[in-house]
Amino acid sequence: MEPKTQPAKRWLIPSLLAVVILLLAVVLAVVLTQGKEPANIPDTATPKIGYAEGVTAVEDPDALQKAVDEMYEQAKQPGVALEYKNGASSSDGINFSCYIANSLSNSYDMYIQIFSDAELTDQLLLTGLIRPGSAFDNITLDHALDPGTHRVYAAFTQVEEDLATIHAQVMVTMDFTVTE
Repeated sequence: MEPKTQPAKRWLIPSLLAVVILLLAVVLAVVLTQGKEPANIPDTATPKIGYAEGVTAVEDPDALQKAVDEMYEQAKQPGVALEYKNGASSSDGINFSCYIANSLSNSYDMYIQIFSDAELTDQLLLTGLIRPGSAFDNITLDHALDPGTHRVYAAFTQVEEDLATIHAQVMVTMDFTVTE
């Protein structure tokens, strides 16, 4: 009688041969891909920001710190104190009764510009310099406004001691009413 282990031996050699071939294929794949950079696959899930063009390197490495220090110094200074009444009235559209002041708490002289439009193209008034603690109770516009209520745009602009450099500026709106 023959033992029944014969069929198991018949499958053992082809199985071992398949495992050896598979191992050789893996080793060959590792050896062939070693040293090569992986394929450049774009990452579409994460957008990236490119570098700006037309910039130059900072010549003075301390320039940025100086600019930051100057900003902090300016921030310590008091802001523009506003003092005005929102409404102004006129019977002829040119001469207005109003109250617009350079507050006594301001440290700088200022001038006031008033425009009839938000784009600041139609100037109605440009004052001379006003010292802190001074006010207008009447103003005369450069050209007349029609009867009705008009939203105007007023720029309160402080100037440095040289009277040429703008120190600070604040824009407000006011309502100018012309009665018939």
